[in-house]
This record gives sequence, structure tokens and C-alpha cells, in this order.
Amino acid sequence: MVNIKVLAGLALSFFVGAVCQLVHIPVPSPPVLTGALLVFMMSFGYWLVDRYLARHPAQHKHLSGGHDIRRAARRESQP
Repeated sequence: MVNIKVLAGLALSFFVGAVCQLVHIPVPSPPVLTGALLVFMMSFGYWLVDRYLARHPAQHKHLSGGHDIRRAARRESQP
């Protein structure tokens, strides 16, 4: 199953490229292969880390106070 974020990103990038071509404005991307590879690798790295973090639960979550207001309110209301 293909990730919907990947498909949306590809569709959006195709749309931006097509509009730039039709309106005759420069495409907002690096004009050389090295720059294009840099953008691709940054996007790939972001996707890869997001995928890794989504599959591995936090190991030290119990040490964090967190930001759950309800949990803090319960602790304050207890004698």
C-alpha cells in the first residue's frame, strides 16, 4: 500500500512544476543535479526517520512529564 503522503507530495510537485512551465517562471528547485539530489536525499531522510519513529515506541516516555493536562489535574486533585 502506497503512503498517501508520498502520493500527495508527488502530485503537488508535479502541479507546481507544470504551473511554473505554463506561466514561464523558473522552477523553485536547484538547476543542477547535485542540488536536486540534495533535495531528494533530505526528503528521503525525513520520510525514513518518520517511518522508523512511527514503528518504534518511545523507550523513556515514563521519565517525561509530558503535556497531558488531564493527568496533571488528576495528580493535583489527589490528597
